[in-house]
Amino acid sequence: MNDKRALYKVFIPLYMSQFLAIGFLFTALVAISRDRGGSLEDISVIFVLGMVWALKFLWAPLVDRFGSRRLGHYRSWLLITQPAAALAIVAIAPFDVIENIWVILGLLAIVAILSSTQDIATDALAVREMTGRSRGPINGLQVGAGFVGDIIGGGLVLVLYDAFGWVPAILSLAALTAMPVYFIVRHRERHADEPAPVERARRPSVLALFRQQGAARWAFVLTPLLTLAMPGAYGLLVPIMIDGGVSVGAVGLLSNGVGGVVSMVTAVAAGMLVERMGRKRALLLYSVGQLVAIGAVLPVVTVGGMTWALIAIVLVNVFNAAVWTVMYTINMDYARDTNAGSDFTVQVSISMAFRFAIAGVIANIAAAMGYEIALYVCLGLGVVGVVGVAVWYVEKHTSESRDQVVPARAEPLSLSVS
Repeated sequence: MNDKRALYKVFIPLYMSQFLAIGFLFTALVAISRDRGGSLEDISVIFVLGMVWALKFLWAPLVDRFGSRRLGHYRSWLLITQPAAALAIVAIAPFDVIENIWVILGLLAIVAILSSTQDIATDALAVREMTGRSRGPINGLQVGAGFVGDIIGGGLVLVLYDAFGWVPAILSLAALTAMPVYFIVRHRERHADEPAPVERARRPSVLALFRQQGAARWAFVLTPLLTLAMPGAYGLLVPIMIDGGVSVGAVGLLSNGVGGVVSMVTAVAAGMLVERMGRKRALLLYSVGQLVAIGAVLPVVTVGGMTWALIAIVLVNVFNAAVWTVMYTINMDYARDTNAGSDFTVQVSISMAFRFAIAGVIANIAAAMGYEIALYVCLGLGVVGVVGVAVWYVEKHTSESRDQVVPARAEPLSLSVS
């Protein structure tokens, strides 16, 4: 298998497209809504919609279980979800962002379901193909490509909206969402005529994932602690800048343009360094960095000005991207080949549930008590996360088998992407 070809021809376009809708929802739609008079309570509802991505573990076993052997098990899912997501975005165009906000949110919920299902299938391919030292780089590229999608979905769409209006911006987002279909059609999933691993083996229980040493503590204790601090502060940056008089176009360029590029570079670098640094050392360093980043948002509220906004955007994106890259790498360590999509997805779903829920809570705290109090709450949560990693995280030996199930056939499970 040519890993480089797989990365550039399959994984990067797919990972990038997943974040188009997320970037639009949590940056562009928030900025447009706030600019047109939407309340922070309304914005908190937008954040809660992100819980759809957190619930994808509920249907991840279906993606592992069912698929076309002729088209390729996971490729068959991609051939459906990618164009359908683009069409659902097109359907948003006729509606007004204030008068028809609930219709728009309903259509975006459909987009979220389709996008998260595509994510399950893409992650399953990555888990089964990338082992050992290749996991840091693939997760760096995953997060980095995601931030490219975030730049486009949140930043470019805002610039287009500022210049041309709602409909051209939405149609451009739909066209970009459809772009990976070209790569999916050209891709041939090797061994497509073979059953998926879950079908060749005694089907493993997702619960068995957490019987691995350290897996339950990682998923149910450390993952939540690591995702409590930054999402709230990250989510407040856009309304803080809008309230400070920054135009929606400038917010897009700063938050998703500058911030997205910084995140992309950071994610790739963090992925390359994770093996050298070790998971625990990297988590501790980047978690402490998150405290510095959240602290840098406070002067944007108290002092104002583009200088402080730029500093905050850079620091927030650096340490947010670095922490998520390491977390995804650890999730992949615990995922088993025989349940690749479900194992990776359920771990990510836990972190995303806390990510979107806390963003909504912090937005409501800001509405009731002000931005400063909300940011101090984020700092307190960040300290708890650092202490949790220092006390409870134990490195997993990545050389140990990730499979808790013996396949029915003797040959090793593998899948190559050409």
